[in-house]
Amino acid sequence: MKNLFSIKNKVFIITGASSGIGKYLANSILDLGAVVYGITRKKDNESRYNNIICDVNNIKKMRSIIKKIYLKEKKIDVLINNAGVTFEKKNLNLNMKYFDKTISTNTKSPILISLECYKYMIKTKKGSIINICSLSSKLGFPQNPSYVSSKAALAQSGKALAIDFGKKNIRVNNILPGYIKTKMTLKSQKNKFRFEERKKRTILNRWGDPSDLLGTVLFLSSDSSSYITGADIPVDGGWLAKGV
Repeated sequence: MKNLFSIKNKVFIITGASSGIGKYLANSILDLGAVVYGITRKKDNESRYNNIICDVNNIKKMRSIIKKIYLKEKKIDVLINNAGVTFEKKNLNLNMKYFDKTISTNTKSPILISLECYKYMIKTKKGSIINICSLSSKLGFPQNPSYVSSKAALAQSGKALAIDFGKKNIRVNNILPGYIKTKMTLKSQKNKFRFEERKKRTILNRWGDPSDLLGTVLFLSSDSSSYITGADIPVDGGWLAKGV
């Protein structure tokens, strides 16, 4: 039983690992005995994981990186698609100006990276792909149609890939974080009204921290979730479940 939730010696690839959720997960998973490769757009001098610099939109380079990781480690156990961008604008025309970049980073790249990792995961006949999605894959949020669209598409693509990959015992699941205290949500954190509004919308009456996601990630990465695929798992303090 003690090995049921173990990730020791598993090989992880985590995108968007230079800050926020990605950085926390990369360092925490490393501390639990896994081998971690964090993909970042710029060098992270504070990282303790294997830091590889690459924009996830550069698929040609990402293919080369994934191949090199496999050749070195002889396996890829877990992919965490965490990299993401958001361009919230009151002027929706300005938001839509960034639509292609948002879809490319938040949806297209995770799909292509998943397909690439799948090629190597099937060699060991097991693997777990985890998409860090958002509450916006289930709900509408104002002033950010590109982000909402991208995360909804990522969640649905996760279900589609779960079907395609399932025959080779590769699982794909989505984690739906609520409002987490990171650099991406700093604007809302600094706005007292918005901070309180979002806090009260949860059942637990608080914002989340990156550490609140670790348990779910470990569960989906380990053998304890071997019969779970194509699932959406909210980690939102009860936001989705709350009524009046």
